Amino acid sequence: MHYRNDIAGLRALAVLPILLVHAGLTAIPGGFVGVDIFFVISGYLISRIILKEMEGDRFTLTGFYRRRALRILPALLVMLMAVLAIGWWRLFPQDMRDLSWSAAATALSGSNIWFWRTVNYFGDAELTPLLHTWSLGVEEQFYIFYPLLLIALRRWLPRHIVAALWVIAAASLAAGYGLILVNKAQASFYLLPSRAWELALGGLIATGGFPALGPRLRSIAAWAGLAMVVASLFVIEEGMAFPVPWALLPCVGTALLIAYGETGGTARLLSLAPMRFVGDISYSLYLWHWPVMAFWRFERGLTLDAGEMAATIAISFALAILSYRLIERPFLERGKAWPTPRVLWIALAAMIAVAAVAALLAQQAKNTRIANPEVARLLTYLDYDESPQSYFQFRRGVCMADSALPTYDPRTCATRRTDRPNIMVMGDSHAGHIVQALAERMPDANVLRLTASGCDPIWPVEGDPRCTRVMAIGFEGRTPGSRPDRARDPVGALARRPASGARPRREAFPGPGHPRHRLRPRGRI
Repeated sequence: MHYRNDIAGLRALAVLPILLVHAGLTAIPGGFVGVDIFFVISGYLISRIILKEMEGDRFTLTGFYRRRALRILPALLVMLMAVLAIGWWRLFPQDMRDLSWSAAATALSGSNIWFWRTVNYFGDAELTPLLHTWSLGVEEQFYIFYPLLLIALRRWLPRHIVAALWVIAAASLAAGYGLILVNKAQASFYLLPSRAWELALGGLIATGGFPALGPRLRSIAAWAGLAMVVASLFVIEEGMAFPVPWALLPCVGTALLIAYGETGGTARLLSLAPMRFVGDISYSLYLWHWPVMAFWRFERGLTLDAGEMAATIAISFALAILSYRLIERPFLERGKAWPTPRVLWIALAAMIAVAAVAALLAQQAKNTRIANPEVARLLTYLDYDESPQSYFQFRRGVCMADSALPTYDPRTCATRRTDRPNIMVMGDSHAGHIVQALAERMPDANVLRLTASGCDPIWPVEGDPRCTRVMAIGFEGRTPGSRPDRARDPVGALARRPASGARPRREAFPGPGHPRHRLRPRGRI
């Protein structure tokens, strides 16, 4: 497959805004869409490679996985080991524990699932050095299933590959939108089924799913695509539904550029030498930039001034150039002569080894002792979300509806009484934070709690279904009536655990692209 200079430049157009927005530049609020651009590029390039080899009866799964391993793993595993070493040197035990488990998940191609399940709701994304690897997990999972899909389609539906990809893209779009509608935005963001349409869009270009156009229309389409990509950097902002439907703007624009922009004015613009250079190092640049910025924030504070922005970007470029020249290129060039079984076995062993080292460090981190007792006491609050005190305070999934546990029980949490004054507390997690103290200071009152994380007590009721459901109970006067068998301290009685003894997991952070996520760290380039 021949090298396309314009696609190298398109990589640069994707990665540079990501670096700027992650450094804290607010002038391009949609800079995080670069990863969506790369999903389309990846789907196109992988489809072209597979289909070309299939046409020549040269395609093998082992050969495909061999190339992917040589392309992705060396730079990634080196970065992981460096991040673990720095973390062991500089981080507190709880931070090191979380970093180590995320490194293990990344090494085993599951970081998107790990971060979907564990990243904290209250906004520590800027201090999560490997959060950007979530989309690497998406791509690696795509690499596992997509070749098998093309093999099956070529064998049983050779004339309907394009139609099948359109159906998959449509189903993925629907799944992503459906997850958002049912208050599972973080699942829509992190997981492969709701991201597959972006990769399938690239596959459709390679399989002829876009119509052939004449020279004039090709030029118009390419410039329209470039305009869509650039517009997405400024139009898309936090609070918009993402990835569905707003990721359509940069993804369709990227598809038009790839399908119709190989020649002409857009190709000349994207093929400029500086753009090609940045595009060539874009994978290493993305691998290193977010750990650099995260560790800098650990040391200096969350907000970077102009000098710190420039410094972190410069350090990221320096590490990316070293990674590209000393790791990426040597493995790609020398690996051509290595036997496929050797490459695959070494790759598997390296992944397992890095994951094992990370797991060992995670176990050791909890045994680390802090010499200063005051610091040690303060650090215990980092685990508050997992503590019995947190369960006692909020009762998530019972008296606090959140994105992970959206259930709410009004009979348990908001039953009125006739033998004492009724005080209703409505609101988000801030309301949940004070309700227990209020009940303890007013033992002669019946405190009703109607709380849902991230939900404002406003009328008319609006927002996620869990918000509307909980707030409507209070505003519409639908709280249950008196229950004579209630204990005198209803709020204290609510602190009992369920009979099963199960404790709800900590609420999953909505993730990059969610309104509460300011910096939106994104995935692999």
